[in-house]
Amino acid sequence: MKKYSPYLSGLCLLLAVVVFVSCGEKSTEPPTIQLSQTSATGSSGDEISVSVTTATDGGFKSLVVTKLWDGDAQDTETFNAPLSGAYTYTVVDEDADHVVTINFTVTDNEGRTASAELVISIELTARQLLLKYNWQKSEEIRDADETNYINAAYVDDIYRFNADGTYNKSIGELNDGLGDVLNQYCIYDFNDNTLRLLLSKTDFLGGETVDTLNITVIDDTQLRASTTIYGLDFFGPPFTAVEPFTFTYVAVPKSSNFDAYAPGAADDAGLGWNCANTPLVNP
Repeated sequence: MKKYSPYLSGLCLLLAVVVFVSCGEKSTEPPTIQLSQTSATGSSGDEISVSVTTATDGGFKSLVVTKLWDGDAQDTETFNAPLSGAYTYTVVDEDADHVVTINFTVTDNEGRTASAELVISIELTARQLLLKYNWQKSEEIRDADETNYINAAYVDDIYRFNADGTYNKSIGELNDGLGDVLNQYCIYDFNDNTLRLLLSKTDFLGGETVDTLNITVIDDTQLRASTTIYGLDFFGPPFTAVEPFTFTYVAVPKSSNFDAYAPGAADDAGLGWNCANTPLVNP
């Protein structure tokens, strides 16, 4: 005759519960996230699109998108459902001064996370480059003979363009005794499409001259532009009345020690007469 043991029965019941619970539980995988691209390049106004694919075996809780400048968070968006289409970011002017990163972090219902990042390299527009640097003249090449005819007094001339449409020139230590002391540098106009740069200056009699530079190259090292100089036949051969030239300027970092006009602070505000400031037409 078998004896009944309550201890054995209890143990069997406990084992049965453990087996039942173990079989009933389903382990889930941590979340994953993938981007269609992890690097992109764009200029101000460009739209950068990236497809974001997430897998949340433990249930989707959120997707947080964070824009960072140089590693510091700027803006955050939170999505409570997986993205149905591509995520699009529009590059802004201020991005040009930073390393731009878009961080995507998905979280599942168990609190587990996965992240991926898109790094955006910002290409400066021509206007941004024009404003970011000062520009020191280095060459005046006559197209007819490819010879550099720059006046020695101009090799230390540095131009500075301001966002308000004004510009100035530091004539440096070398003075040509003519235009450098007779002209007030006034306003400019830049055509973003044609890259034509118009520079207005006013002499001491109130006469306005507008120089035209057709920019062919502009980057973080140099600005090169074609222009036409009239009246050089006054100096005799080899010059003619109309001479195409190519000017080159070297990019110089902007600094607080820019000295407008001649050396010293006395003339930094101008030469004492008003600019004509006739509106510039730059089609």
